[in-house]
Amino acid sequence: MKNIMMLILLTLLFSCKKGEVGSETLKGKWEVRHILGVQVAGAPSKLEKGNGSIIEFSGENYMRIEGKKVISEGIYKITDGSGEVDGNKYEKRIIFNDDTDWRVFIKISGNQLLICNGSIASDGTTTTYEKL
Repeated sequence: MKNIMMLILLTLLFSCKKGEVGSETLKGKWEVRHILGVQVAGAPSKLEKGNGSIIEFSGENYMRIEGKKVISEGIYKITDGSGEVDGNKYEKRIIFNDDTDWRVFIKISGNQLLICNGSIASDGTTTTYEKL
C-alpha cells in the first residue's frame, strides 16, 4: 500500500509543472484585467470585472470577444520559446492562425494569463487576463 501511495504522489508531483501552458490549462474563458504598454492618451490600463474583453480557448481553437461580439477567431498552438520582457521571463510562445511574424509570449501564473506581444520598449503590449 505504501508503494502505491508513493507512486501516486510521484506521478502527481512530476506530471504537471506549476504554470505550465497547454491546451488544458488554457481551456475556458479569460477576461482582461490589465494592459501594459498602451500608448493611447487616456486609454485605461486597468479593467474591472465584467468589461467584456474576453479570450476563450477550447481545444486548438480560440475566440476574442469584445462586448459580446466576436472580433477574431481561429486556431492557436503553443511552442517552446524563451524570452524576457519587462522583467518577466517567458518559456512558451503562442502562435495564432499560423502567424509567426510576431513573437507572442504566453505565461500562466495562478489564475492569471499573460500574453506579451513584442517588447514594451518597442510599442508592444502585455495583456493580463483573469480566468472566469
